[in-house]
Amino acid sequence: MDFYVGALTGEGGEGILSCRLTKDGIVRVGAYGGTVDPNYLIWSSQNQRLYATGGDTEEGFHGSVSEFKVENGQLRLVSRQKTDGDEPCFLSMDRDEKYLYCANYGTGSLCVLPIRPSLGAYVQLVRHTGKGPHPQRQEGPHTHQITFVPGTELMLAVDLGTDEIWLYRADPAGGKLEFRAKCRLHGGPRHVAYGKTGFVYVAHELSSEVTALRMEGETLTPLQTLSTLPQGADAQNTASAIRISGDGRRLYVSNRGHGSIAAFAIAEDGTLRALTHYPAGSYPRDFQLLPDGGFLVADQWAGVRRLNSEGQETAFLPHRGAVCVCIPEETKDRRG
Repeated sequence: MDFYVGALTGEGGEGILSCRLTKDGIVRVGAYGGTVDPNYLIWSSQNQRLYATGGDTEEGFHGSVSEFKVENGQLRLVSRQKTDGDEPCFLSMDRDEKYLYCANYGTGSLCVLPIRPSLGAYVQLVRHTGKGPHPQRQEGPHTHQITFVPGTELMLAVDLGTDEIWLYRADPAGGKLEFRAKCRLHGGPRHVAYGKTGFVYVAHELSSEVTALRMEGETLTPLQTLSTLPQGADAQNTASAIRISGDGRRLYVSNRGHGSIAAFAIAEDGTLRALTHYPAGSYPRDFQLLPDGGFLVADQWAGVRRLNSEGQETAFLPHRGAVCVCIPEETKDRRG
């Protein structure tokens, strides 16, 4: 199975790694070091392209998204466009894969870029306003994620800085966003995941919690909040990635500091029940679920880990700065 890893160049990473998961372990196939701190990667199956955020700081090119063609595991740059925002950290696409939506964490903004026939200059830049109670982390807006609600034109933008989820409607013809509503939360919301229709789950970075919400139309209502840490844990921790299993019965959240992936059962009414914690290295920034029930984990302080369905490590690729794992859908059934 082929996959890609974003690795922070500021921490000694090579940038974007092209990797392969085999029966014997994790193999590094190639690398592209021309992108500064690629925090997030996304693959377009229709365009057969890889897109990456870049933390550019040079004058006149403030934040970027790059488009790559992959040939025999090697990445070739096709286009690079600015996002006009600090620390771009997340990308998502519309269902037709015509537009790319980027969250700029540092400046609390959203950027919309066309990606057909290739990545073009952005057509919209939306800036958030507001702040939260934390004096250092929530002094202003910090958008951390933007995703489509499955099967709809609605998008949820998670803003850690304002302690809110912002709801937008995306125009399918021109890609532009129209603001619709907000949901006030707590604890520094970072990422959301979608359960069965009507339920949304958000991981809170600052409070190390996960909240279940009911979504009705354009209204989000919190139902329940649980800690992502074991009872009595005293680790300095920030929650990170959140994923839901293909059958919709399990939810997982990674804990940076505690070094674990928390597992929860999802009930029919959308509520959660804590199950266990899998050891996942020292600082699991991101992870993806594998078809066999295991995990591919980007441990920012160490490298890429493969865990089996019981949480046992079965492979490891050392690479400091690993922060994102991207698996193209068409490769997921090619198991190593």
